[in-house]
Amino acid sequence: MINKIIYRVMCAYDSLWRRVHRVEKIDELISISLEKYSGERRDLPDGSSILPGDCLAILHFNRECFAKIQNPARSALRFRRLLVASLVSLSARMKTDERLRNVKALYGVTWFPPHGEKVGFIIERLPDSFRNRMRQFYFRLLLKVFFPALAARENNRLQPHAFWLTRQSLYQYFSEESHSDEFRIRKARAASLQTTDTPTKSTPATGYS
Repeated sequence: MINKIIYRVMCAYDSLWRRVHRVEKIDELISISLEKYSGERRDLPDGSSILPGDCLAILHFNRECFAKIQNPARSALRFRRLLVASLVSLSARMKTDERLRNVKALYGVTWFPPHGEKVGFIIERLPDSFRNRMRQFYFRLLLKVFFPALAARENNRLQPHAFWLTRQSLYQYFSEESHSDEFRIRKARAASLQTTDTPTKSTPATGYS
């Protein structure tokens, strides 16, 4: 009975928080809200910069999607597929949605072991602070209420990491073209040629884009 009451309270709080912060649902997995960056200038590896006042899209994951997970062993693969599909969809939308035309980068906080550096994500460990300890407490509470099995397994590994994905990297790694069958075939063919051919002075190497 108590667990059901806590669950309903958390659901109500989550819904209210999203309305107050104008969180917009993109698809089954992700939602975004828009905020102005208030930190110091950040020069990122892809050559872009984030300046005070720049618009950021804050990435949020929808708890309803995770509630459908029945087999935790398969959840990682399913999450990866959903995330790629969501980012491809968001990439296309950012090219046409007037509200998103000034977004410089995606930003979010994850509490699980981070991945994604190979596809443009910039990941950094958040420092120990009162604010981050409160975040950690709240996230553990969310896990315990909504995903008790996951909480029992992951509770000791929770560490806050911030992740960034610039607009440029989003287009590069998650455009519709980059995930089309034709693009993948061309990419695989180019990789195969690079590993099997040895360029010489009389036979120059051929590049594929």
